[in-house]
Amino acid sequence: MDCISLLPNDFILQILSLLPTKDVMKTSLLSKRWRYLWKLVPKLEYIDVDENADHGTFVRFVDRSLLLNTAPVLESLQFKLRRKCSQVDIVFWIGIAVQRGLRELNFDYHHIYEHIRLPLSLYTCGTLVVLKLKKVSLVDVRFPVCFQLLKMLHLLYVDYLDDETPKKLLSRCPILEVLVLNRGDEDNVITFSVRVPSLQRFIYDSASDYELVLNTPSLKYLKTTDSCENCMIEYMPEIVEAYVQVTCCNVEDILMSLKSLKRLSLCLIIEPKFPTGSIFHQLVHLELCTCETLWELLMYMLQHSPKLRSLKLNEIHNGLCGGPIFLWEEPSSVPKTLMFVLETFEWRNYRGWKKERDLASFILKHSKRLKIAIFSPEATDVREKYHLITELARLSRGSPECEIVFG
Repeated sequence: MDCISLLPNDFILQILSLLPTKDVMKTSLLSKRWRYLWKLVPKLEYIDVDENADHGTFVRFVDRSLLLNTAPVLESLQFKLRRKCSQVDIVFWIGIAVQRGLRELNFDYHHIYEHIRLPLSLYTCGTLVVLKLKKVSLVDVRFPVCFQLLKMLHLLYVDYLDDETPKKLLSRCPILEVLVLNRGDEDNVITFSVRVPSLQRFIYDSASDYELVLNTPSLKYLKTTDSCENCMIEYMPEIVEAYVQVTCCNVEDILMSLKSLKRLSLCLIIEPKFPTGSIFHQLVHLELCTCETLWELLMYMLQHSPKLRSLKLNEIHNGLCGGPIFLWEEPSSVPKTLMFVLETFEWRNYRGWKKERDLASFILKHSKRLKIAIFSPEATDVREKYHLITELARLSRGSPECEIVFG
């Protein structure tokens, strides 16, 4: 007898829960004991991505396995569909899951020509804790909805009726902690308002030029990649970490709202008007994208971050616009943070241009408490890389303890 068969049923069910449902059902052939175990698995996963497979077979398989499942509670239901699927089938499947006390739904639909509607009963499912929707239409949803236990919500390329739809939806999620939004070009929302007092983690990705309004006083993590013209973010006293890549015209307002954070990654396309009197008292790690970063911003952050111990420069976006690197000029005064606080400096995709070398020299020369400086040259040619490494190794260092490491 194999070792797995010796385990209690509860352990075996946990193992089976990690497999796609079609593989789980195959285990019924192993022995008499395994014959009906698949019916008790509380997590179901259905994948239909093969264009050459018979879709009718897939539909019958979902019907049978879902109807015969006898788990006390349906903990998780996942669909990954890459072909057009019948509205009737989808409504039927999810309707059954809702009746079974569904706790997590991950519905990933990716048909190029349409969004799909889910059953209205889903939006009053009081047992849901996690809801992830992709390419779903919320146009016909009736309000109020009810998500009293919902803690995680993903809305990826979802269609709404108007600006009020996301407002009403989020207002009925009283304990929501995680929200992920990916917006398409035309989702029928001009101003997307996120007003969730309980929210702790927010990830936002939008290619549209519409407005985002964010009022989340409990937020601890923010990641936003946004090309909107205006982004209104209320002050977030609990914020710890943020990744901000925006093209909006009010960058200074965003920076003001982030004063309490400890870790910040910035990629700004537009030169900000530096907020007066803004000091990042808690900031200990700063990463700046060098694809278009203006170096006045680097000096500003060094001057206004008295606890900054780690600085990282990184061309995240592969040199979409390399020009701004040449705009750096040595300042008339050296920021105190650079002289007395900074301990770690890292520069990825370092190219060794004169202005880059000047900036590297400035940082190494004036950082009296620097312990390590890491340079990862962009060059792949062995000779060119050796030349860059030799140049950097010869630069003067203000800290006798500073070690230069080459990645």
